[in-house]
Amino acid sequence: MAVNRVTAARAASRDASRDDVREVLRLLVSVITGLKRGRAEVPNTLREAFAGGGLGPRHVPVLMAVAFSDPLSVGEIAERIGLSLATTSLMVGELDRQGIVVRAEDERDRRRTIVCLHDDHRAIVDAWSEERTSPVLRALERMSPAVRKHFLEGLAVLAAESQADAEPASAAAADC
Repeated sequence: MAVNRVTAARAASRDASRDDVREVLRLLVSVITGLKRGRAEVPNTLREAFAGGGLGPRHVPVLMAVAFSDPLSVGEIAERIGLSLATTSLMVGELDRQGIVVRAEDERDRRRTIVCLHDDHRAIVDAWSEERTSPVLRALERMSPAVRKHFLEGLAVLAAESQADAEPASAAAADC
């Protein structure tokens, strides 16, 4: 009888875990869908620059990274958005050709390329990125410092576990 209780407890724990996984996935889909809805609100000047240069949604993470931490090196952008240095460099080059960002050699280390927003687009991109991320800011502001800390720790663990199971970028590209 004691064995049945242990088995039942394990089954209940496993079921609770599955329920938790389902809830996390449901919430993640809701968050991602909500954040992507901001695409319709792309300012006209950015929309025109994107359309004229064959840019698309894949360039947005680069633009957002630069908007939040201007200036950044190409390597820092790659690390923040989780892409290879080569892919990130290609996208930065495409954004540069459209005049949305500016690339320059780092004066202290000429091997590094520094990226910043072009002055003509800075105000628009800053306002757009703030608008797109305002739900995240509002949610964080609603949390107490302790809850926010635990939330961010949990997201970091989820991100690390997600990356641990992901294929290396080069292997995934080889399958395409």
